Amino acid sequence: MNQQKAAVLPWLDLIRYVAALLVVMGHFRADLFLNYNELLSSQQSIMMQLAYCMTSLGHVCVLIFFVLSGYLVGGGIFDKLKTNKFDCFSYSIDRFARIQLPLLSALVLIAIGNFVMHIEVPWGDYVLNFFSLQGVFCQPLAGPLWSLAYEVWFYVLGGAMAAIITLKGTYKKMMAFIVMTVVMLILSRLSIVYTFLWFMGAFASQIKMEKSHGMWMMISALGMTVFALLSLHVFASRLGIAVGSMVADVITLCFGLSACLFIMNMIHIKPTSRLSLWVNRMGEKMAKFSYTLYLTH
Repeated sequence: MNQQKAAVLPWLDLIRYVAALLVVMGHFRADLFLNYNELLSSQQSIMMQLAYCMTSLGHVCVLIFFVLSGYLVGGGIFDKLKTNKFDCFSYSIDRFARIQLPLLSALVLIAIGNFVMHIEVPWGDYVLNFFSLQGVFCQPLAGPLWSLAYEVWFYVLGGAMAAIITLKGTYKKMMAFIVMTVVMLILSRLSIVYTFLWFMGAFASQIKMEKSHGMWMMISALGMTVFALLSLHVFASRLGIAVGSMVADVITLCFGLSACLFIMNMIHIKPTSRLSLWVNRMGEKMAKFSYTLYLTH
């Protein structure tokens, strides 16, 4: 994400790290603990219900990642376009170094683990995962990698669209247009609703609010809570909401809208007390490892 922009917007780094941590906790709980309905009745306490609920928010946290990515990276593209400072080459190098280098390390760890455990995986799958084509031409080599396919192609799509606007010469513009078309074809093989989340975050970054509005803050927080609960599989199944259905997509987009409104208000709550300054500063430090944590856990 755009680190410079995140540094001047309070709380976003903290939100990003907490989201990554909840994803890790969810995978840790799912792999090492029984499902809640498999517990003894004596173990199904209120605290246990709360713990299982908190560790079931992994998918919701990924949706927050998409919105935050759009807000910071997509918003950063918009900001540079408005000031004529967008440089396609610099943007590409920054995104490649940010995403691909940690990903390569994660894939090496996965390859070592598969070798030790005698799990045979075609080498072509490692190549396809490196180029974020999992979910398009192969399966993710690890569960968390499914969302990375979206993130990478969001970045390429945003960069290609900006390149069409900024590059000089018909040939360069046509090349950028071809790249944009290919990326749209790739994203069409995935879930297009997540692409809308990213662009919602990007456009929300361009709506400048002078201050935080308490009413909108409460409405957005309530909306995030309600739509997050609706998106959880246990609640969705009880209501007959099928994954990938139009109703599920509407719930996802409503969650994204609520998240955008929440972020737009949250960044205007400046940390002033010693405790809030410390919490925000710790969020900035821990967020630097959120992507690495997400990849390697």
